[in-house]
Amino acid sequence: MAQRSSSSEKVKRILLAALGVALVGAVVYQFVLRGPESRPKRNPQPGATTGGSSQPATASAPGAQKPRQLGVAAQQEAMMQALLSDLTPLNMRFASSGGSKPEASNRAPGDRGNIFAYYVEPPKPPKPPDPPPPIQLVSLQPQTAVAGTPRPLTLVVTGNKIPADAHILVDGSPRVTKRVSETQLSTEISPGDYSLARGINVTVKSQSNPAENSNSIQFVVQAAPEPQFVYKGRLGTLGQPQYNYAVVELNSTKEIKRAKVGDTIMGIWRVDSISADGIDVTLTQYDIKRHVQLQDKVR
Repeated sequence: MAQRSSSSEKVKRILLAALGVALVGAVVYQFVLRGPESRPKRNPQPGATTGGSSQPATASAPGAQKPRQLGVAAQQEAMMQALLSDLTPLNMRFASSGGSKPEASNRAPGDRGNIFAYYVEPPKPPKPPDPPPPIQLVSLQPQTAVAGTPRPLTLVVTGNKIPADAHILVDGSPRVTKRVSETQLSTEISPGDYSLARGINVTVKSQSNPAENSNSIQFVVQAAPEPQFVYKGRLGTLGQPQYNYAVVELNSTKEIKRAKVGDTIMGIWRVDSISADGIDVTLTQYDIKRHVQLQDKVR
């Protein structure tokens, strides 16, 4: 009988110990390891009650037990668990419209900040340069001329890889061409070709194969100089023009000069004729002729 009672006491002690261990484990799990089961509810607005009345919420009953305050680590863990357990879909309206204001959602695709509504094509790579032409022109001789010169000139083109049947083109128009050597061609430029100040494009092309062409070199036509003096009057008898003198005033120095037919003014303008209304002069370097009208007297 005593032995049976002792065995029963041992069983009770074991059960009590197991119950105590289970109770401690439940407390630890409840307050430390276990996170909140659902997302925390928002606090009701001031003045609102669960019953829908406008009376303010009453204080807790005096005998109500206050919730236990968790430690800092436990609070952070509980917050993390709450965020992970929140399965509410994200509102992508503000992100896709590029702004946080409600009216931003109505903007059309293409506004600043919209990274979901349209595709921006990356810039295209630069176009590779065109291959050089087969014929390479190097120089022209002469490179310039003065407009209005009343004489033709010979234009010599120097280049590389010039085919035997190549000819010169002036502003795209083929010209009679002479082959000077393997690297040089020549053609004649008439006074009418360079009567005005401008740029003339000179190229070379094969007559049998138009694909064999060259780069373009510009022949520059400069404006002709103008007399830098004014005709003030004539000295001498009308019946003897060979003894008449032209009275001119230099523009730069306002110096008065006299010149008869055959003399030069400023060393470059030859006097050809003198009349009461004007004088005819020639630019000796280029044989360019000009008529200088008598300057009106100031009244």
